[in-house]
Amino acid sequence: MAQIDIEILTPFAQKFMEGTSLTPAERAEVLRIAQGFACKDSAAAAGVSPETIRARRKRIYRKLDVPGSGELLATLLSMSLDMLARGERIERRPLTQVQAVQPAARA
Repeated sequence: MAQIDIEILTPFAQKFMEGTSLTPAERAEVLRIAQGFACKDSAAAAGVSPETIRARRKRIYRKLDVPGSGELLATLLSMSLDMLARGERIERRPLTQVQAVQPAARA
């Protein structure tokens, strides 16, 4: 899966998730999905089991009415491009500890 720089993604993702019922843990998981984290890597970063991450991702997809990570990313990127095309400016927001986590090295 392609990776998206977290500094570029964060303001758009936060705008995308405004008004949703996602929990803080689910919001952090959306960012890790966008960064290309596998369940195992995301679980290590979040300090939970891979099963917890799989359940969390299912809840995210259900709450955002998308069938999977590909559609989630496509929706996020489409919204981001639409915002840029309209000339909307998104202020960079400071990274939280969860958002600042970098993905593990991939083989």
